[in-house]
Amino acid sequence: MRRSNLGSLKEATPTSDRFILGPAALAIGDGSSVHGRLVVSNGRISEVLAPDGPADFMLAPGTTIAPGLIDIHTNGAGQFLFNRDQGNAVPGAAAEYARQGATAFVAGVMTAPWESMLHAAGEIVEAAHGLEESAPLGARCLGIHFEGPFLNAKFRRVHRQEWIIPATPERARALVDACRGGCLIVTMAPEIDGAGDAARHLLEQGVVCSAGHTGARYREGMLAIGLGFRSLTHAFNAMPPLDHRDPSILAAFIQDKRTTVQLICDGKHVAPVMVDILYRTLGNRIVLATDSMPAAGPGYRIEGGVMRAEDGTIAGSALTIDRAVRNYMSYTELPFARAVAAASYAPAKLLGYDSEMGRIRKGLRADLSFWDKDYRVVGTMVGGTMVHGRCLTPSAAQAS
Repeated sequence: MRRSNLGSLKEATPTSDRFILGPAALAIGDGSSVHGRLVVSNGRISEVLAPDGPADFMLAPGTTIAPGLIDIHTNGAGQFLFNRDQGNAVPGAAAEYARQGATAFVAGVMTAPWESMLHAAGEIVEAAHGLEESAPLGARCLGIHFEGPFLNAKFRRVHRQEWIIPATPERARALVDACRGGCLIVTMAPEIDGAGDAARHLLEQGVVCSAGHTGARYREGMLAIGLGFRSLTHAFNAMPPLDHRDPSILAAFIQDKRTTVQLICDGKHVAPVMVDILYRTLGNRIVLATDSMPAAGPGYRIEGGVMRAEDGTIAGSALTIDRAVRNYMSYTELPFARAVAAASYAPAKLLGYDSEMGRIRKGLRADLSFWDKDYRVVGTMVGGTMVHGRCLTPSAAQAS
């Protein structure tokens, strides 16, 4: 898969050329964990060592080091909304996501007037390039997730109907061109007119086609997967229910093991028991995503733990990606090392970035999150540089 140009820019400048972290519990990202030390060289993980031995930076007892989290579906953070604030939202969002343990994110651009969507994407990508060229200030913006405008109007939810337009190869090309190599995901309804031809162009460009805001049933879902759709956006939401006689598209994505399913794990979008059932069915094919929605303007409010429009329709979540991991642990009774993989390795693999990030492995970027004994984020490292927290204590030798 062709990766975004944003991920191939220069390495973040490390705090030093080489240093050793630990000892600590290491959640590898593949579901396993070990106790050990990490060697970081020039912004990458160069070795995983046994726990006994010297270290340049110590961590508090009970600390776990995990891969940095990756949120592939988020609409903004704090007071910043990507659609509205566009490139101006990137620095603030990057800092906020770092506080959540995220080292990377994909900026969501929701359905809006067509030219506005293209302009927002271009501004976001330009701002992301600018941040990459400086010392890291927070999580890296990997590119754009277009949620729309090629949606089924009957399942549009808060996406305004007058902005939903037919899919065409020309419009698909415009999305890719606007992002200058940074178009990573397009959520679209695979059953609408023109979706097949548009998806073919996107897939040829290495874009992840994710089914969402769709009325598709099982058969249409299987056809979409056959075409190349590999992801389902916010499972159970903005799609038909999983009926036992006329199953929805979700049944197709559950059945086909080539796919992954995105899950908003706030206990509101999907009930905790259904999260557990979905995990028991899909295992490591779940990707945790927040679909977080900051206050988008008058008429939007946080109510019942979710962001709602004026008419009460759920517009997005009030979730953070670290809380999604803790909720996932609670709802499924998974240990941390297995739960965190759904927010690190699973999204990296979906995006085609798994050779760069998402695991603690020799040669991968030193994009790391640090968690205390209660699994609260206490630090975040991007490319070997701490961008959040003060959880590292220099050893006596390092301090001298």
